[in-house]
Amino acid sequence: MFLILASLFLIGCSPAWEEQPYEVYYIDGTKTLGHSLGEGAYIGRIDEPIHIETNEKYISVYACPYETCGFFYIDKIKDHKFANHDEFVYGPYTKGQFSALIKKLGLPIVSSM
Repeated sequence: MFLILASLFLIGCSPAWEEQPYEVYYIDGTKTLGHSLGEGAYIGRIDEPIHIETNEKYISVYACPYETCGFFYIDKIKDHKFANHDEFVYGPYTKGQFSALIKKLGLPIVSSM
């Protein structure tokens, strides 16, 4: 019985999106994009991501945390596993603000749809 419960727990905790060291994972019904520390441990970055796009320097995310949708980005170059979620996560931005940042910083284009 324990083996079955452990297997279901592991299946339920498997990431929905992954680009190491970043993963989308679920805990208590909340979907979060986070920095994986390995062995199922994470440091959360952005709750309720809808769309994610990446390049070498940045992750662009359209997310709806707290039922308010907006655009966010993570600076992968400055991020590290000991950082707090607000040190290298920027946003939320409106579509217009984010479009300007795409041009200025070279962020990956992410859709709200």
